[in-house]
Amino acid sequence: MNLSQRLPVRRALSSLIWLCALLCTGTVFGQASTVYTEAWRTYKQAEKHYQEQLLSKAQREYKEVVDMLLPVHQPEAELLRMKSELNYAKIAVRLDKADGEKLILDFVRRYQPDPIANEALLEIAGYYFNEGELEKAVEYYKRVPNEMLTADQRSEVNFRLGYANFVQKKFNDAKRYFQSSKTTQGEFYYPTNYYLGMIYFFEGNYDAAVGQFRIAEKSPKYDDYIPYYLTQIFFAQRRYDDLIAYAAPLVENSRGVRNKKEMSQLLGQAYFEKGDYARARPLLEQYARNNRRMQEEELYQLGFTQYKLGDYPAAANTFQELAGQNSLVGQSASYYLGDIELKRGNAAASRVAFGSASRQTFDPALQEEALFNYAKLSYELNYPADAITAIERIPPSSRYYLQGQELLGEVFNTTQDYQRALDILERMPSRTPQLEEAYQRAAFSRGLELLRNGNEPEAQQLFEKSLRRPVNASFRAQALYWLADIANRNEDYPTSVNYVNQFLTLARGLQDLPPQSSLYTGNYLQGYNYLKQDNYPAALDYFTAAVEGIERNLPYITDADVRERVLGDAVLRAGDAYFSQNNYNQAVRFYDDAINRQTTGFVYALFQKAMIEGLRGRNADKILALEQLIQRYPRSEFADDALFQLALTYQELNRPQQALDPLRTIVRDYKVNSPLVNQSLLQLGLISYNISNREAAINYYKQVFSNNPTAGESSRARDALREIYVDDMGRADLFFDFFETLPGQEVNDDSRERITYEAAVSQYENGNYERAVGALTDYLRQYRQSANALSATFYRGDSYVALRRYNEALPDYEAVVNAGPSSFYLPALKKASLIAYNSLQDFQRAYRLFTLLEQAADGEDVRLDAQVGALRAAYRLNDIRATEEYARKVSNNPSAPADQRVTANFYLGKIAYDRNDYATALPAFDQVIASSDDEQTAEARYLRANIYYLRRDLATAKQLSLDANRESSGYPYWVAKQVILLSDILRDERDLYNARAALEALLENYDGDAAIVAEAREKLVRLENEINAASRLNNQPNSPNRLELDNGGNGGRN
Repeated sequence: MNLSQRLPVRRALSSLIWLCALLCTGTVFGQASTVYTEAWRTYKQAEKHYQEQLLSKAQREYKEVVDMLLPVHQPEAELLRMKSELNYAKIAVRLDKADGEKLILDFVRRYQPDPIANEALLEIAGYYFNEGELEKAVEYYKRVPNEMLTADQRSEVNFRLGYANFVQKKFNDAKRYFQSSKTTQGEFYYPTNYYLGMIYFFEGNYDAAVGQFRIAEKSPKYDDYIPYYLTQIFFAQRRYDDLIAYAAPLVENSRGVRNKKEMSQLLGQAYFEKGDYARARPLLEQYARNNRRMQEEELYQLGFTQYKLGDYPAAANTFQELAGQNSLVGQSASYYLGDIELKRGNAAASRVAFGSASRQTFDPALQEEALFNYAKLSYELNYPADAITAIERIPPSSRYYLQGQELLGEVFNTTQDYQRALDILERMPSRTPQLEEAYQRAAFSRGLELLRNGNEPEAQQLFEKSLRRPVNASFRAQALYWLADIANRNEDYPTSVNYVNQFLTLARGLQDLPPQSSLYTGNYLQGYNYLKQDNYPAALDYFTAAVEGIERNLPYITDADVRERVLGDAVLRAGDAYFSQNNYNQAVRFYDDAINRQTTGFVYALFQKAMIEGLRGRNADKILALEQLIQRYPRSEFADDALFQLALTYQELNRPQQALDPLRTIVRDYKVNSPLVNQSLLQLGLISYNISNREAAINYYKQVFSNNPTAGESSRARDALREIYVDDMGRADLFFDFFETLPGQEVNDDSRERITYEAAVSQYENGNYERAVGALTDYLRQYRQSANALSATFYRGDSYVALRRYNEALPDYEAVVNAGPSSFYLPALKKASLIAYNSLQDFQRAYRLFTLLEQAADGEDVRLDAQVGALRAAYRLNDIRATEEYARKVSNNPSAPADQRVTANFYLGKIAYDRNDYATALPAFDQVIASSDDEQTAEARYLRANIYYLRRDLATAKQLSLDANRESSGYPYWVAKQVILLSDILRDERDLYNARAALEALLENYDGDAAIVAEAREKLVRLENEINAASRLNNQPNSPNRLELDNGGNGGRN
């Protein structure tokens, strides 16, 4: 077939294909129309379920629509599919499905820049916005092309971007978005202006903030919130008049305003700032009543308002809540609290408050004034130690410095902490005349303290220091007196005489000298100075002057020691002076005076009268007097002397048989405590020999060697035995046999032993104590059994004491004691007991030694010292029975001076206190406090106050504690204990502020006993916790501004 034949066939085929295609197209169009219709129906159903929040069902239906319309490319179907895809993705996001965000992003990538892609971005951004995931919201809102949004959409997007940045405190970004649509009317018009106003406020652009808030308050959504914000702004701008004009009507009349309570407070604060305290007070108090927690500034404004209106009780209560705060407000509150309490007449509380203010440095001027007030009140209330500490803190640049220095002089003249006063005064480069007088007083008073504590060398130095500043005549005179007393004790009588002469010259023109260093005690001391120098006429003049002076002033002398002991002893010594001048009539007159007074030592007067009778040749009267003394006072220190003199008198009368009994009595009854035992044995031997009782004589002489004889006593007994055995009996063998039985008493040339002993003792007597120890040790090593061994041991003990080697001294003294009665027994016992108690603090050992000393005492003074020592040792051993026994012995001892009776009562009180017998303890402590003023007095004051505290009598305990703080100021340990007790009392009274202040002051001023410091710190921590738990203070800091945000707009969230 050729080409022409095939051509028509192609044409026919082409027409057929076109026809078929046409027919097919008609079929497809018909099918598409059916699919679209079905998809549309499903889409509408999905929309319905979407609106009904049946999201899962709606999502499935949207998916069906998408699947149905996948092959279709008609515009209507494309749009329907796109909407279904979008809604499907939206639901996935809202159902929080894992692929939700991906579906949205895929949709955006697929259809951008079609506007429907923006709808997807707005959807995902809005979802995250509403869910609070603002960073993601911002990310998606920023991806929306702004130019493709409607005005309303643009307003919404800008608001939400602004709000999201606002919440994240990105105020510059937020402000930019808010500003871009702040004029666009619509749903976000008012929220935009509302939050923009807040940003302006945070920036301090208050005028702009007011402008925005004025717009926002036109919205019902914000009109209840805006008044409070505007009120805050006016306050921040210090536009108090505008605030009052704006807020007062709203506070008084409006019911719908939110934060009305806070607005009332701001209104009150505005009145406060304008000084209109009468209008401020009810508003501030109303706010305080309605708030459990408050800022410190709020409480301060209330307290200051009450203070300015003169309601001091209310102001004090308010300021107390603030006074412990470590801030300017706290310091100011403490200061005004101090002023309030001073106005109310409560100086003690004022002092505490000023002290608290003075310890803070936020306001230097206020601190400076508070510090001076604290110092002044401390002085006036007799807290000299605190006053001194405060004045030391006043710098020379202070306007109170000169006043402080003047006050310091007054304080130094009242303080009992003399060492501290001296330390401060000596550091001063120069001193005013007033401070020189204070130095004179402090040096003298500290010297007196040291003297009473037995430290004579340092006391002497301080008295001499005091003399070098002769400002006050009274202190000068007293220093001279006690220097004379020290010289007298050291047996430097010429020096003592010189000091007394100076003292008496001054004292005659003074009226205010204390009894212990008065004109009459000066005469008494001078009498002793001359008596010790055997200048009896001069001694007599001064003793009689002392007696006359004391008797003349007896109604005015309150010191029992001067009234009784000094007067009685002066009478006796005047009698002695007459006696020494053989003026027996006058001597008897004074001795009778002493006997009639029954003064301490009157038995001595009886003895002296007996001796005078003998000197007058009236031996019968002498014998009668001595026998009466022995019968009436067998335990007196003169009973053995009377017995010995009685024996001697009988010997003088050639009545040897009658002389034997008194001597035998001494040997039998006074063997432990009489130094006359060996002399009595020697006399018994002599009398027995003279009456031809040779065997008795030998026996008496031999007893001497068993009673620790001195070398002289040993020599006399040995010579007597040699005479009897060798000369009378011709029995030298018996003589040698006896002495060979005695260690160290061999009969041979003893010159080597004697020379060695004398050389060693020479070192001791010359004060070469190191050499003396070596020499005496060498002697004892060679001649341990010699007659001089006992004295060598005693002297070595003395040498150890001089070298302060008390551990080595004590065994020597105890060796002398253990050897039994001797002339060294009593002095060794005295020294051993003191070393055991004071130096070694071996109280068991000390107690044993003091009890031995009491038994061996040769006089009432020694017996009293032994009883006091035993009392103290027994208490330290917690031996209640022994403590009570010796306390009563001391208390009932007629020789006990007032201070020793005080000590006895102190220990009786402490025993009763320790066993909770407060009814017994209190009167004992009362007697201590009434009769003394030393460290045990300070302890008694503390224990007495503590008893009332334990009895829950808080008012009495508090007053006693306050009194004790002042009265015991010279004893820092007990003051510290008392302050802790006072804090406990105040805490129990719920006065937590003053309880805390007491501990704070203690920790600032006391650094002594570590246990006390630790206790005070522990109690302070507990108090702080209590105060914080009960406090209304909100210690969370305020934001830099006062604007508070309510959720007045929710940020446009769906």
